[in-house]
Amino acid sequence: MNNPEFPQTFKDFISLNCDRARFIQDYLKAGGLDSTIISLQGKNHIYVKFQAQHYNPMFRIKTVIAHYDRIGIGANDNSAAVFCLMEWARSVALRQAQGPQEHNIRLIFTDGEELGEQGGVEEQGAFPLAQTFRKLGITNDDIYVFDCMGRGDVPILAQAKIPPNVPTQFLTQYSKLEERTKKILQSVSNGKWFTLPVNYSDNASFIANGLPAVAITMLPSEEVQQVLNGQTPQTWTNLHTPQDNLSSLNQVAFEICYKIINALAAQKTLL
Repeated sequence: MNNPEFPQTFKDFISLNCDRARFIQDYLKAGGLDSTIISLQGKNHIYVKFQAQHYNPMFRIKTVIAHYDRIGIGANDNSAAVFCLMEWARSVALRQAQGPQEHNIRLIFTDGEELGEQGGVEEQGAFPLAQTFRKLGITNDDIYVFDCMGRGDVPILAQAKIPPNVPTQFLTQYSKLEERTKKILQSVSNGKWFTLPVNYSDNASFIANGLPAVAITMLPSEEVQQVLNGQTPQTWTNLHTPQDNLSSLNQVAFEICYKIINALAAQKTLL
């Protein structure tokens, strides 16, 4: 666990005795950002409070989600994505004094994603969060889920399972969101990206509530071919086992994750 590539703060975050929700809030606070807990059905989601200057009402809001709950160490699932997004958020706060930094990103760290593995999408902590979005009329966001972003060099757009008989409007919105996502992955990877079938993440909760959402993950190049051949890659075999640890990660995955969130921040889609 003494990998010099990763800072001590990340190692602290993946330690088994870490209070993850408290760590996230304290880490953001130390970087100049406030956050608040959204408690829904016993799960505590963390909403990052950016200043109003970061939002332009002319353009679409981009809701970015990463679950912070885990099974075991969870270095890749999902500590890597959460830590990368926290670092990005802190960098935004650091640049505030330089003037307006519009990014239109709504950043939420969710709780209870792993419960979906046990009892279906309705058990996910994000399911009542998606219901709340719909009740509040938040239906025009682009929703991006970052999951397992700490291992590999190839960004993957997950192939979503769309429920039957969904409205045409949903299919149109989802198709446009996919196209915007593909352009971002293309731009950050020099064309080295794939769309593959992936086990669902928090995007499933939003899709089940009629809100288009995409999930992005990472894989090593050699493991992409395994998936194409119908095999389960080592990255996915590691999940929820002691092998999902620091030594399984690589720095380039974090760098690509950071490029993706920066590209999302720069993206401007008119309402």
